[in-house]
Amino acid sequence: MDYEIVIISNRPHLSQEAQLCLTGHNSRVFDGTNYPSFSKLVNDCITSSEYETIIISNDKARPTPKAVEKILLMLEDGWGIVALYRFGFFGFKKDLIRKIGFFDERFIGGGYEDVDFARRLKEANIGYYEREEIDYIYLPTSWNYEKSAFARNQYFTKWKEEGNVITRQLAEEDYEYDLGPFQNTNFIDFEKSILLSYHGSIKEIIMQTSI
Repeated sequence: MDYEIVIISNRPHLSQEAQLCLTGHNSRVFDGTNYPSFSKLVNDCITSSEYETIIISNDKARPTPKAVEKILLMLEDGWGIVALYRFGFFGFKKDLIRKIGFFDERFIGGGYEDVDFARRLKEANIGYYEREEIDYIYLPTSWNYEKSAFARNQYFTKWKEEGNVITRQLAEEDYEYDLGPFQNTNFIDFEKSILLSYHGSIKEIIMQTSI
């Protein structure tokens, strides 16, 4: 299958352990040192990949071969994102990015990218599978969460939440990245999404825009 697993890391001992879990799979380590945002880091992983299907792995994730197989099969079935440990281990096709855009690089310092992307999947009516199904090492983050207030402000500038209505107030940025033409992937509907509880009642949320 046309895929690769990209292990994001600035800690060689952890990335080596993660890569051992993926023996037999097409994987590489991407140096995440000194990136301004998680979104920019993921976008660079995407644009540097020659493959249509990408699995992003945190260096603290410890997936099994069955977990990789599950992601690949679900993506072939039309899921937009399949996350087996939130955004610590998740996969998608480039067609998802072609359809709804790249990760929003305005979330400086890390934080709110997953919530933002869930809103965008709901808006585009694309199914999202998010669980905590694989082993994960609980260590301090390497992200600079001193800047997380900036990310929070960015989120609430972009989205207005009132009751069961979420209103888009900012458009996606137009990054000059070229992934080529859309490959006509048929995505399943968002109503089939299986999500962690912190997303609340997002399936019942009404999405609208003021722009």
